[in-house]
Amino acid sequence: MRRRIRAALLAVTTLSVVVASVGVAQADESSQSSQPAQSSLRDARAAAAASGGLSHAAKGGIGIAATWFTGTLAAGGTQGWTWTNAPADAAYVVGYNPVGATTSATCQFETINSRYVQLPTGERQYQFTLKNVGSIACGATVQLTAVTSTFLGSTGGVSPGGTQTSLWNVPWNTIWVPALNPSGATGSAACQFQVSRIWTVQPGSSLRQIWVEAKNVGSITCQADIRLGSTTIGSQFSMATVGPGSTWSTTWNNANPVTSAYVVGPSPQGSFPTYCQFEVTRLVYIQRINSDGSSQRQLAMWFKNLSTLSCGGTAYLQTIAA
Repeated sequence: MRRRIRAALLAVTTLSVVVASVGVAQADESSQSSQPAQSSLRDARAAAAASGGLSHAAKGGIGIAATWFTGTLAAGGTQGWTWTNAPADAAYVVGYNPVGATTSATCQFETINSRYVQLPTGERQYQFTLKNVGSIACGATVQLTAVTSTFLGSTGGVSPGGTQTSLWNVPWNTIWVPALNPSGATGSAACQFQVSRIWTVQPGSSLRQIWVEAKNVGSITCQADIRLGSTTIGSQFSMATVGPGSTWSTTWNNANPVTSAYVVGPSPQGSFPTYCQFEVTRLVYIQRINSDGSSQRQLAMWFKNLSTLSCGGTAYLQTIAA
């Protein structure tokens, strides 16, 4: 299959990008669940405004853009939300502060799907689905978090269901957040793209790469600008060495302050010429009631080894607050 190669320069960190029409062999299909229909999505901006949860980052920049409460959600229940009028340079991550745990059961929430949308009017939206992945009915404060991003290149036209995979050479000691800015909506159909995967590769001792797969999850052929945001590292810890295709998980206790969201990224460590590759597959926010009756927020993380060799690395974390 013919490959298209483009290059872009990010002035601050001098990155290079390759955009291909197919994914790399190490990356299996996206595990993101399906998104609710547009008509069933809730208005996140209205919910945040009604509860006084709009923050400065709602208009751009880095920080908590908005907070609101889900209400009580049954175990296994989901909610779809739309953040309207999303600034063109904003990359989004979603955090949670769950409430309603008991001494015998935790309250757990995670994001299971997200996408960037251009409406026929030209408006950019960020849409996501959250899920109560615990065993009891409970709720959570949603923490929609924005990171300023930089334009790196375009997917070009992508058919519905098609993907484009991009890579960048990136500096060490940084956490990266991808975003998409779709374009090409028609008078009757939105242009919709999803960051279906993001993973980190160490091809050499002095080099790291970020790979991003963008998928057209709409009904029309259109394109998206690819963007990357970044944060510094607040905390780090070693990941265990695991075999090819295996997943390693851990829990970050006392994930404070509870008014902040977390950005997480892996930094693989392997040996040339066989590259070490890791991706974050799940992030689950948990409320646990300790034996003394106090409440603790935790962050559970899953890291998958996409390599053909056993390797490990370092996990990077950063909190973003209002």
